Amino acid sequence: MKKHIFILGSIIALAILFYPQSTIGKLTGSPGGKTGSPMDNSDCTSCHYAEFPATISTTHITSNIPNNGYTPGNTYTITTSSWADGFEITCEENTGNTKTGTFFNINPGATQLVNNGNAITHTAAGISSNTWSFDWEAPSIGTGDITFYGAFIAAGYPGGSNNGDFLTLSTLSISEYTLPSAIREYAKDKELIKVSDFLGREANSKNQPLFYIYDDGTVEKKIILE
Repeated sequence: MKKHIFILGSIIALAILFYPQSTIGKLTGSPGGKTGSPMDNSDCTSCHYAEFPATISTTHITSNIPNNGYTPGNTYTITTSSWADGFEITCEENTGNTKTGTFFNINPGATQLVNNGNAITHTAAGISSNTWSFDWEAPSIGTGDITFYGAFIAAGYPGGSNNGDFLTLSTLSISEYTLPSAIREYAKDKELIKVSDFLGREANSKNQPLFYIYDDGTVEKKIILE
């Protein structure tokens, strides 16, 4: 009898020890690395049981990045809107699928950084907000095309059971902005050969109009103020 009571007590103790950690960990945000991206290679179903196969969408992640691409070093606002209760988003460059850009948490009450700062997810207070925003600083020049990867989970019933949930995977692909090839070649190839004043005399003084003459025949008028 005592043996049975000991075994039953051990089972209950283990259930109490491990079950709340599993549930609370999901309610308070993704542990990181669950976006379904090539580098993460995992999504929310590693913690949640999804009722149906994941829905694929390209509409849940939006940004104020221009259609012609991101400018290296500029900071943009990324917004995600979904019927989901929680999410995780990361960004990877397309060539080697390595993490890229810098995430900034602009709403600590609703979102938090995870995965060593390479992704962002909801907080306990931000769960079920349906709309979350954060800032992202574009990577250095030459990074090339990038993709945001997002995983969105909608809780099943009963809430917090991590059972019968619904998963949506979403992406947003963006190119790096580059000057048109003709302008790049023009800027790269021409070489400054002379700086002159109005009378054609070589000059390098400030606070007066100067003419910059290049070897391709182009002339630029500049005034350097001091």
